[in-house]
Amino acid sequence: MARPRWKALLLGTLVLGLGWSAPARAVPQGGYAHPENLIQPEELKSRLDSKESDLRIIDFRHKAKYYLGHLPGAVQVWRPEIESREPPWRRVPASKAQLEKLLGRLGVGPNTTLVIYSDQCDHTHFWWHLASHGFPLDRLKLLDGGFEAWKSRGYPAQLTSPLPKPATFKFPPEDRKFLSASLQEVKSAAPSPQESIILDVRTKEQYLGNLTREGAARRGHIPGAAWVYWQEARVQDGPYKGFLKSAAELRQLYAGQGLTPDRHIFIYGHTDPCATFTLTALYLAGYPLEKLHVYAGSWIEWSKSGEPVEAGGPPQTPRGY
Repeated sequence: MARPRWKALLLGTLVLGLGWSAPARAVPQGGYAHPENLIQPEELKSRLDSKESDLRIIDFRHKAKYYLGHLPGAVQVWRPEIESREPPWRRVPASKAQLEKLLGRLGVGPNTTLVIYSDQCDHTHFWWHLASHGFPLDRLKLLDGGFEAWKSRGYPAQLTSPLPKPATFKFPPEDRKFLSASLQEVKSAAPSPQESIILDVRTKEQYLGNLTREGAARRGHIPGAAWVYWQEARVQDGPYKGFLKSAAELRQLYAGQGLTPDRHIFIYGHTDPCATFTLTALYLAGYPLEKLHVYAGSWIEWSKSGEPVEAGGPPQTPRGY
């Protein structure tokens, strides 16, 4: 059930009426540990209207969708631009130099705030890549509800593409490489249930081994993995469909599967994009970022590796599935 948001709507109305920009906070009722990493459509509309010079919007969707309409001023990025070009696995964060070049081309400078959106889970994929290389988290925001939320508020879309002025961007020296985990790290986590847990965020049918998707060599899941479908973190219906659930709801959802803040959590999907959505949901719910790790190779790599697989039901099914 969607959480109440009348205060946020009232705030958005006041902001638009008065013509000033509200602080970068998510909906107060969300109770998030890091509200600065979410931005609501109402606040973003206000900030666009005020023509903030250090705000860059990233549309992380395929070009075909982008050219059918996007947020005003948004620049388009898609998966191949942020994947490593080094063999054998491309689904790891691109090199620091590769991303610095991309961000510079997009007009991102040392003081730019990024707002990233998509229509599924790809915006968190880009967030994860940038966070892994040390991008300041207070300037790295996700549009709650994505493009659908923007459209549902009746806000305008744009067909033309902006031409940002190139800039010079450099990541800070300290990175967050711990956000990405290798197959060997996942293997090492399995025998330590008191310290760590593996989380599968694919569909229930994929987890059970009833079906799989293109690219995987086998069906099933990593032995001992818990299961929470990534979409369970989003409001399922009503005017806030697609928005992130409240922190309290998220903690209840994940704790029910043994996912507690004191344990290292290794998250995987079929590939990694939707695993990153779960990582950001856990982080916003108050889980320590240093204990959250996306298995970059995910199920495709594990299924081809020769490592053991398991099939069968999870300990319990999350509510609302």
